[in-house]
Parts: sequence; structure tokens; C-alpha cells
Amino acid sequence: MLIQNTLIALVAYISQLDERYLGASMMNRPIIIGPIVGLILGDLQKGTLIGAALEAMFIGIVTIGAALPPDVGVASTIATALAIQSGASTNVAVTLAMPFAVVAQGLNMLAFTLNSYTIKKGRDAIKKHHLASMQRWQFFPLILRLPSGILTFLVLQLGTTAAQSLISLLPTKLMTSFSVAAGLLPAVGFAMLIQMMINKKIAPYFFIGFILTSYLKMPVIGVSVLALLFALLIVQNSTQNKIKE
Repeated sequence: MLIQNTLIALVAYISQLDERYLGASMMNRPIIIGPIVGLILGDLQKGTLIGAALEAMFIGIVTIGAALPPDVGVASTIATALAIQSGASTNVAVTLAMPFAVVAQGLNMLAFTLNSYTIKKGRDAIKKHHLASMQRWQFFPLILRLPSGILTFLVLQLGTTAAQSLISLLPTKLMTSFSVAAGLLPAVGFAMLIQMMINKKIAPYFFIGFILTSYLKMPVIGVSVLALLFALLIVQNSTQNKIKE
């Protein structure tokens, strides 16, 4: 268990480097983290299911500019691992994720605050032409991301037994409320995503897709293929109009 928790903590740490140090590798997304944690714990299927459920909930949470959203990477790592180790359901994992996301967000805020000092020191080193010093300050932020990995390790090392005991003591009504909350949270995630991207030009296509799936019972794959055809027609018409002009 110690080795597994260490590997999972390493996954949480690597998720902190995504978009900042490793490019947009998507390593911090639940759909990627869930299967990896499941593979480490020997339950790839459950890890994949939990990762997909968490991705649906967090799909609208993305880093834009200087905004610092809740940390979905650490939250997904901890929630998936706790659910698998304690034998809890996917619904419990979804409910547990948000509190850990907020805690990890606080650690990220601390890291960014301290990082402003390292940036200043790095700039001073550049002005003085101290290349070696500049390189050291360049990699110092990697150390500032360690608390997220440490948090993950401590929660898993100390909290698995407690989580198992707590889940076994929870009444049926409370577990039912977890299931209801887990069903609502993905809808909130999609609503956040739609709120960012919806406009007058896109709205008609959104409602066409809604009508096709809800009333005409068209499978998602069929709607996706139809959407691709719509996109191709729009691009072709746009190209032809430019040629005529």
C-alpha cells in the first residue's frame, strides 16, 4: 500500500506540472488521471468509470489567463484512490472530489504567491548575467508543487481506513443523497462549459443536438457525425464565399 500511495502521490504531483511546465498534455484531467490511478490500484475499470464521471463534473473548469480554478488534478487523484481503496461507489468519489479541489486550490495560490519571489530573483540574475543562478531559480517552482503530492500521500496513507469505516457507518439516506448529488454535479459542469461558449451563432446548433437526442432518440455517435457534416458544410460555404469575393 505504501508503494501504491507513493505512486499515486507522484501522479498528483505530475498533474500540477501540466499546462505550466509540460505544455497542455491533459495530464491534469480526470479522464486521464482516473485510469492511471485505477491501473496502479489494480482496478482499471473502476478508475476509468470514476475518471469519466469526474470529467463530466469538472468539464467546465479550465485555466484561463491568470484565473486559478479549483484543482481538478489533485481532487481526481485523491477521490479516485479513496473510492477504489475503500470500496466506495462512483457517486461517493464524485461527491468527495470538490472539497479536495478547493483545498488544492489553496495550495496553488500559495505556490503562485511564492513563485512571484522566484521570478524576481530570476530576473535579477539575468540582469547580472548570472546564468547558473538564473537556471536554479527557473527550476525552483518545481519544488513549490511538492505540497500537493505530499497532501495526496498523507490523505491516502492516513485516510483509507478512516474512509472505509466512515462509509460503512453512513446511513442509507445519506448515501442516496450522494447519488443524487453525483447526478446533478455533471449537469452543473456542462452548464459552466456552455455558459462560456454559448452565443447567438452557436445556440441553434446546440438546441438541434438537444432535440435530436432527447426527442428523436438519436445516439450520441450519430449526433457527432451529423455535427461534423454541419461543420464541413459551413467551412465549404465560407470558403466559396471568400473565393467569389
